[in-house]
Amino acid sequence: MSSRPTKRSRTGDIPPFGAPSDLETAIFQVNEPSSRTLPLTTVPTLVTFCNWRFVSCFKRLRENNSLWEGRISHQLQLLPDSVLPRLFNILKKSHPGFLPHEIIVTYFLRGLNLSLSSDSLPGANRGTVLAIPRLNSQVRELDLSGFSKLGDDVFAKVVTQLHSLRSLVLRNCTKVGPKAITAIAKSCPEIRSLNLNETSVSPAGIAELLVAHGNQLEVLKIAGLQRWTDATFMAQLHPYLIEQQVSMPKLQTLKLRGLQLADSSIDFLVSLSPNLRRLDISFTATKRPILFTSRRDLFSVCAHLSAPPLEKLSLTSTPVAISDLLQTIASFSNLQTLSLGALGAAGSMGVASATTLNDATLPKLTSALQSFPNLRSVNLVSNTRLSKASYLNLAGITTMRSDALAALLPVDGTHPALETLILNNTSIGDDSGAYIACCCDLVRLEVEGTKFTSEGLFPIIDACSKLQVLNLTSCRGVRIADRRRFFEVQFTLLSL
Repeated sequence: MSSRPTKRSRTGDIPPFGAPSDLETAIFQVNEPSSRTLPLTTVPTLVTFCNWRFVSCFKRLRENNSLWEGRISHQLQLLPDSVLPRLFNILKKSHPGFLPHEIIVTYFLRGLNLSLSSDSLPGANRGTVLAIPRLNSQVRELDLSGFSKLGDDVFAKVVTQLHSLRSLVLRNCTKVGPKAITAIAKSCPEIRSLNLNETSVSPAGIAELLVAHGNQLEVLKIAGLQRWTDATFMAQLHPYLIEQQVSMPKLQTLKLRGLQLADSSIDFLVSLSPNLRRLDISFTATKRPILFTSRRDLFSVCAHLSAPPLEKLSLTSTPVAISDLLQTIASFSNLQTLSLGALGAAGSMGVASATTLNDATLPKLTSALQSFPNLRSVNLVSNTRLSKASYLNLAGITTMRSDALAALLPVDGTHPALETLILNNTSIGDDSGAYIACCCDLVRLEVEGTKFTSEGLFPIIDACSKLQVLNLTSCRGVRIADRRRFFEVQFTLLSL
């Protein structure tokens, strides 16, 4: 039987809308996750439609030299500065391989916000970075992530001429050091946000920055800096800030991830930030985090301060004991996000030393978290001892969503030993079914008042052959008549 011929496309050789070129696919296909575009829920603006259309034709327009030079080039230069950054961002995602240094410098170094991350722009180089002050000295937000081969003097030369900067990202610019820091301190009076992750900035450099701009900084990220220890901190930063009476009253985000700092150093920085909302001290040496209120005699400059109003706290892979953890989080009733991966370990994930959370201590944590009205996300990844816990009660955490149960996924092939899982009156639904189904020994499951439907429950019952009790009270996705006899409903459907 002959197969039906495929219907010919009317578009001829025109590539699919916004499709990447063969070159870009080859460059970026390694480790690229699967993705899809969800249907639009609102009508895009006319500017957005024009941007999409231009991007879809960009490759063919560049290959037509006469059209580009005679018309497109002039039109690009006429685009308002408010529109150009959006077009540039779309082009970086869809055609990064067709944006060499010459194109970037000629058309796209305009606008108040400028992102030249080396990770997404293989055509950007030293000349591109050095051209920024000449072509856009009024830029306010600048991202230069990933330029690991450029020297400290290059960044210093650029920053010295950008007096309007409010936000600067130098993440993974590994040679950024004292010259660039001095340039920021002296030449950027409006700076509000600094990302210096994975650079070569010393504690003395941060001290210089905080003396100059600490009173106005809102974001400070200094994760992954090498040779940061309590000894260098106390020698180069601590006495300098005490002497200058530095404080950071506007700081809302502080990232210290991966610094080899212990409690006294971390407490000191936190104590200078009374309005801090997001704190990442994962992979540090802290054992009793943020308990400076009981040790405030160490820091006379901040003796009047209390615990900051944290909304996000990350303690992943820190050697924190359960008693200190409970005492710490008790001070932060406004928490929305809490990361406790590999708790009890120090500096690595998924190791045998992650012993803080286990069968005995987990109920204490979940009981404490029930009083947090705004809690939305709890990350317990790589707490390997949790695979031995048989009872878990997360009921009443109304803001908890399905992805919070990702910690139930098997670790090293070992499935959770949970026998009782109580999730009543949470915001989970069918999306959490894959996580719950990993609990092969589950005997009792309570999902009262959740968003589960019948379709989402069937896979759990199939995977959990020991399940005996299933509480579906007030589950609107399950018919009232079926809630108390759900096992029979499934059996009936399987028999059809």
